[in-house]
Amino acid sequence: MADIDRINELVGNKEFEEAKPLVEEALKEDPTNIELIKLSGLISVNLENWLAGVRAFETVVKYMQEDATSWFYLGNCYDHIGNFIGAKNAYIKVIDLRNEYMDAYKNLCVILLKINQPSEAISFATRANFINSSDYMFDFIIGTSYMKMKEFEKSIEPLKSAMDKAPDNVIIYNSLGTSYVAAGNTDEAIKMYQKAMELKPDSPMSYFNLGSVYQVKQMHEDACTYLKKAMELDEEDEGFKVSYAISLVKSEKFKEAADIYKKLLVQHPEKENYKYNLITCYEGMGELQTAISMLERMVYMNQKFTLPAQKLANLYIQTGQLSKAKEIFDNILLKNGPTADMMHQYAVLSSSLCDTDTAERMLKKVIKMNPNIAKAHKDLAIIYLNKRLFDYAEDEFKTAMKLQPNDFEIIFEYGNFLYSISKNVEAERYYTEALEIEPDNILALTFMALNKLVMNQLDESKEYIMKALKINHHHEYILFCAGRIMYARGEYDDAKRYLIKAVELNPDIETQNTLALTYFELGEYQYAVNIFKNLLSKHKDNISVLMNLAKCYEKMEDNDTALEYLDKVVDIFPEDEEAHEMIRKLS
Repeated sequence: MADIDRINELVGNKEFEEAKPLVEEALKEDPTNIELIKLSGLISVNLENWLAGVRAFETVVKYMQEDATSWFYLGNCYDHIGNFIGAKNAYIKVIDLRNEYMDAYKNLCVILLKINQPSEAISFATRANFINSSDYMFDFIIGTSYMKMKEFEKSIEPLKSAMDKAPDNVIIYNSLGTSYVAAGNTDEAIKMYQKAMELKPDSPMSYFNLGSVYQVKQMHEDACTYLKKAMELDEEDEGFKVSYAISLVKSEKFKEAADIYKKLLVQHPEKENYKYNLITCYEGMGELQTAISMLERMVYMNQKFTLPAQKLANLYIQTGQLSKAKEIFDNILLKNGPTADMMHQYAVLSSSLCDTDTAERMLKKVIKMNPNIAKAHKDLAIIYLNKRLFDYAEDEFKTAMKLQPNDFEIIFEYGNFLYSISKNVEAERYYTEALEIEPDNILALTFMALNKLVMNQLDESKEYIMKALKINHHHEYILFCAGRIMYARGEYDDAKRYLIKAVELNPDIETQNTLALTYFELGEYQYAVNIFKNLLSKHKDNISVLMNLAKCYEKMEDNDTALEYLDKVVDIFPEDEEAHEMIRKLS
């Protein structure tokens, strides 16, 4: 005969292993004894034999439907075997039977969050709060439910209430910090995470959360401090390492980040994102060839993974390998459903390779795919300008400025357009706007100087070019423009100095010609002759060069040689009145 008192004694003493065989033996003799079945269920729960617990308590509630405790244990068993709907219904039954059964409310709310029914969790937690307002758990559940619904503003007050009731609970501070971050109040989030760290200084999650806030604020030096601490407290957490490496990259500490990614790749050689991030580190360290070699392997192995291909194309562009970059676009990127941004990059590359027809075609496709890409309109406008399709160019520039009215590049290029069609007063306005955005941009300063030169505002022209030279006194185009401006001002010695440097850096025709003209004005005719002859050897029928040589020889009192060059001028262009006038004068 079953010794129920002995079984109850063992259960009361939590000696469940000893109680189990006694109950099993008793049930063989009396298998329908509800009290024994209930005891067997209680023993199964405590021994974590959840399926046996389900069988026992399903039997109990079948015959004792008003037994709230058995319904509660049945819900617990359902929960552990993953039958969340069964658990939900069981806990609701408990509450229907005993409205003040607080553990049933808690377990039910947790189940409702598991099955993504946060609004129901709020309803039951609010109901429980009316019954027992001192328990922080229900405020916490309400706040967590609003977080799950992404209504972060609504989650803050219940979480603050939970914090007031349980001021030493680290989890609440971390959750409240997360809500503040999502609601855009990062300063309050920092306070919450700092409090969590004070309460539990050895908790890596609080350090990680604080570091993550600083990442959101783009304060990556501070982020590194806390993320590194989180990583040191939990050396196994991969997420901590990845987040720390991200902030290291953002802080341009590429070598330290590379070391982390190398270690991660030892553990996970299959993870392409770690390889890609390591490549980014090599790029940041200036080890472009290493980055290119790794990317070439990645692209070869998986030609549908377009991000590495795009970076490889960018690195080819950086290293001057434009044809290889174009090949990447042709063979990989454009075959994998390119985005509008990707096609825009391809168009810019084509333009750099002087393939303006392809560039124009691609830019039109980009604009059709996404008409809101302002710089695509700007780039198309530049192509139209180069083709002297001025009306089309102006339309595209105006569209670009409407989309991005404060973009330096767009404003500056529109100023260049106006300068090129001799609308110098309007050009000045846009150069001024561009310089308000980037006051030290050397090209904007230089083109403003040239625009002032055309407008014959020589003092202001000199002022702008001097600013540009102060920023970069080795730029050949700035030196050339400085020479032109000094020449226009009659400051020939300064013009000569700048133009000599410009020719040394870039001996193009216009720079050499301006230097020769400067030598002429300084009376250094032989130097001028040498340059003009050099230009003539490459451009034999250039009337301007021939005339300048004639003028030099006239000044050197070598009229015969001067007449030889003048004869060549009239042979090429018989209507040149200036040449005829000089011939009459020197004959």
